[in-house]
Amino acid sequence: MKLKLLQIGLILAIQAPTLLLAQSGEGDSTPEIRISIEDGKVKIAVNLNEPFRWESTRYESIKIFPLPWGGAIPHEIWFEEKGDMTWRQTDMMFMGHYTELDEYEVEAGVIGYLVHIIGVFDPKTNLLNFDIFDYVPFFKVPKLVVEESKDMKKWSKVKLSEPLPKEYQWPQELRIELEAEIKDSTFFRVKIEEE
Repeated sequence: MKLKLLQIGLILAIQAPTLLLAQSGEGDSTPEIRISIEDGKVKIAVNLNEPFRWESTRYESIKIFPLPWGGAIPHEIWFEEKGDMTWRQTDMMFMGHYTELDEYEVEAGVIGYLVHIIGVFDPKTNLLNFDIFDYVPFFKVPKLVVEESKDMKKWSKVKLSEPLPKEYQWPQELRIELEAEIKDSTFFRVKIEEE
């Protein structure tokens, strides 16, 4: 197992404003982290700066559709590994294959559809237009570990207020809240565990 260190930050108990601890240049995929203390809780915002990708991404339609038995949900598209895809339209699931035509364009052959569907992702709006509807991308959250230290030598894992979500809306940042009491100067670091 390989660990990738994201950032180390010093937080003083009396500091309340947000600290920007890392900034990336344009086009850089270096993760960014912001740490703040609000209402006595440590809040960490991590922008993973992951590049756009089709594979292993779920898309959720902006429009909500009614279910036959009541309620409403968005349509969802899963672009999976090896060109496989699944498309849920309310209570119906369609399977198929997709091919990347270029960086922001995909062609999908869906079982039950006579013609292929072209999906176009707009990097300015971060929306996928697929079969006349707009979809928002969601990426899986990597395994993150938050640690704290008083001396930057001994580190201990910090308990999160809530479990990490399984995915996040790309390219937005991931927000983490800690159950940490700040009495003295405390260092925090966030690590990505890679397999």
